[in-house]
Amino acid sequence: MTLFLKENQVNELLSFKDAYDALREAFVLENNKKAVNTKRVRTSFSGSTLTYQAGAIEGFIGYKTYVRGNFVSLLFDQDGNLLLFCEADRMSLYRTGALSVLAADYMKGNYSSVGIIGLGKQGISQVEAFHNLRPGVTILGYTRTPERERRAKETLSREGIHIRTVTNLRDLSSQSEVIVTITTSTSPFLKLEFLGSQTHVNALGSNLPERKELFPEVIKASSVIAVEDKDQAKDEAGEFHLADKMGMMDWNKVVKLSEIISGNVRIGEGLTIFKSVGIGLEDVAVTRKLYSLAKAKRVGTDMEVVGKWYRE
Repeated sequence: MTLFLKENQVNELLSFKDAYDALREAFVLENNKKAVNTKRVRTSFSGSTLTYQAGAIEGFIGYKTYVRGNFVSLLFDQDGNLLLFCEADRMSLYRTGALSVLAADYMKGNYSSVGIIGLGKQGISQVEAFHNLRPGVTILGYTRTPERERRAKETLSREGIHIRTVTNLRDLSSQSEVIVTITTSTSPFLKLEFLGSQTHVNALGSNLPERKELFPEVIKASSVIAVEDKDQAKDEAGEFHLADKMGMMDWNKVVKLSEIISGNVRIGEGLTIFKSVGIGLEDVAVTRKLYSLAKAKRVGTDMEVVGKWYRE
């Protein structure tokens, strides 16, 4: 039988800690050749784009797909049986929030302050993730839109989370050991002069060549840049495209996050960057965890989905 989960059930079952643990395990398995990622595929027509991102991990294979903000995920076993079909917007927020904390933990280590640039839906989940996974860390927020700031504070307040917002990027950067950019900006805004020599940056917003959050000087000055998948990052990271065009991109300092988490690459001194574009393996890893939680707690609706006209 196939298990079906609605968004509210996903939210009840999953936690940022669950997503964090699932992602960490997935990157270790990938480093040991026991998990794989497939580069994202986009199909565009008449103003709409279908996005498909897939991966596989220890006996499970699956994908997430979305059109205009409508997300669904499917998880199969290695024999092709559809195990889970779920609405996946909230799951994606858990995944991206936990991923950001995971990267900061392994690339920065000890930190006491985080600055979130962008307070839309994804930015709010970043605040939630750091609040839940790193209690006691000071969280600052910045958005250019007063209305978005108000809505974010109201949403977080209902969860008992209170953040301090600042009026400009320089102030946020000077007070943050870890900076998270999570916007849809098409023009870079984070300048090197804003950053300390040991700042860590999670650049999460851009996964299209036309989107950019970091100035090329930030890319050039970094000591190491971590990515989830090198080929996918080369195709999709707008900051890399711009820095390459301006002769400021050194591909030799680009490493996989899985290599850092597995201990194969050590992080030294200097400015560090995690440039995320979001990959299918991350979605499959968290979907697998969600499936195990749903089965254990007997949550969801069973459906018979065979996918064959003839049954042997």
